[in-house]
Amino acid sequence: MLFLQQYNNDSNPGERSNERGIALVMVLALVALVAVWAVQSGEEDWVSLRRAENMQLAAKTWLGVESGEALAMRALSADDPAYDSLDEDWAQLTPPFPVDDGVIAGRIEDANRYLNLNDLVDASGKAQADVVAVFKRLFTRLQLDARLVDALVDWMDTDREPYGSGGAEESAYANRPYHIKNAPLDSLNELLLVQGFEPAMLDALRKVVIARPSTVLSAVNINTAPADVLLSLADNIPQGDVEAMISGRESTPYKNIGDLTAGGLNQWVSTVKPGLMTTKSDAFLIRVEARFDRARWAEEMLLARQGDAFQVLSRRKVAGL
Repeated sequence: MLFLQQYNNDSNPGERSNERGIALVMVLALVALVAVWAVQSGEEDWVSLRRAENMQLAAKTWLGVESGEALAMRALSADDPAYDSLDEDWAQLTPPFPVDDGVIAGRIEDANRYLNLNDLVDASGKAQADVVAVFKRLFTRLQLDARLVDALVDWMDTDREPYGSGGAEESAYANRPYHIKNAPLDSLNELLLVQGFEPAMLDALRKVVIARPSTVLSAVNINTAPADVLLSLADNIPQGDVEAMISGRESTPYKNIGDLTAGGLNQWVSTVKPGLMTTKSDAFLIRVEARFDRARWAEEMLLARQGDAFQVLSRRKVAGL
């Protein structure tokens, strides 16, 4: 009997081996599934943590920019509006300053150092010929085709007649996916929509022009404007006079236009369009950039000064300072 029992126990060794093999495969598959789940769960946790960290860094950069703008407005509020020049506190360049694990940088410029492109047309949408002449002189100095100014006038004016020899009304945009605007510019980047303008031109123009809202002529501050702007204000302005003017304002800013003509100097001033020159700035550009780790935010804000108060005219994201 013992022999028979032992025989029966060992009669199907292959089946028992198969069962053990199947069990082993099931265990290995289960272990693999657990490993895959663990990896996926870890990746999801990492992504969630990364997302939360990015949101926190983004919030820091935004708050950093807001803080920088508040400090800049405070500096402008402390300014004496009697006249504005490059030796005043608001105009000084300051190094970036650290905040926690990040850094905030900023600068202030007066918008009156630039010529305002939106002054090419008046409040009724008609071209201002004397301002057009100013911009044509400026474009010539920058070695740009002065006829581009005509095309820009047509982009902004309300009539349908081409302006000057380089005019470009609606028909010039027939093959483009947009219509002519017939309204003032919202930003300098909009120039790329205007017939004849190319990206490389903007690099030169950004140093001397601005596109800011205006209902009256935007005056140029003789204490802050660059030479190309000043030399474009009228025909045949002696370059030597402008160079001496810029050198002199560094030590003794002009408090009024009369200071410029004292002692019979700078007789060319009488040929400049009335109201086109000033020693007071009524608009300012605040540029602030905040960086925290891999997050960065840069913004430009245009302010109009109205007495002791400031009004935000525009705010936009920029590539950087």
